[in-house]
Amino acid sequence: MERSFSESTEKLGAFLFPYRGIIWGILGLLVFLFAQVKTTLFIAGLFILIIGEMLRIWGVGYIKNYRGPMAEATELTTAGPYAFVRNPLYLANGIIGTGISLFSGHIFMIPLFFFLFLLLYHPIICAEEQFLTNKFKDKYTNYQQKVPRYLPVFRSYPYPVGSFSWDVILVKEIHTITTLLIISILFYLRGYGFLRIFDRFFLGF
Repeated sequence: MERSFSESTEKLGAFLFPYRGIIWGILGLLVFLFAQVKTTLFIAGLFILIIGEMLRIWGVGYIKNYRGPMAEATELTTAGPYAFVRNPLYLANGIIGTGISLFSGHIFMIPLFFFLFLLLYHPIICAEEQFLTNKFKDKYTNYQQKVPRYLPVFRSYPYPVGSFSWDVILVKEIHTITTLLIISILFYLRGYGFLRIFDRFFLGF
């Protein structure tokens, strides 16, 4: 029964993986439309978002094909942030999502975001880890035993593999950086600029 549930989770994760951006885009649009931007929460959210993106940059610089299919992975990266947590990019996305939740002006968006985040990403992570176990076998199993899945530890993995490259950031991560900059500006305009016009249509609900 346990293995059957695990297999179902992995299949769900493999199915959701290509659509994760679309799902978050739709949810983000709903948050934006019903936002009530507050200055303190907006500033705090911006600070948290920047921290999350800095972690993403650190993690992205160590892997070369993070936007491609799982099957394209050719090397098990265990250096940089991967020496402290197995999924630094998902951790970074969680931090960034927390910041955007604060942009909304609604504190209750944070626990709601965490719930949806785990609902979406836990199956994806399970599918990825099963793929990595099948591909790298004992090498990944040993890494898995020493480095936690979600929250980092403060002792480095003793066998780091991988090197940082700014080229990957400039070619691939610039898309995320630009998107987050646009999101921040849109929420600012939603609270303090001409986009406050949406209040007439969505804050009466």
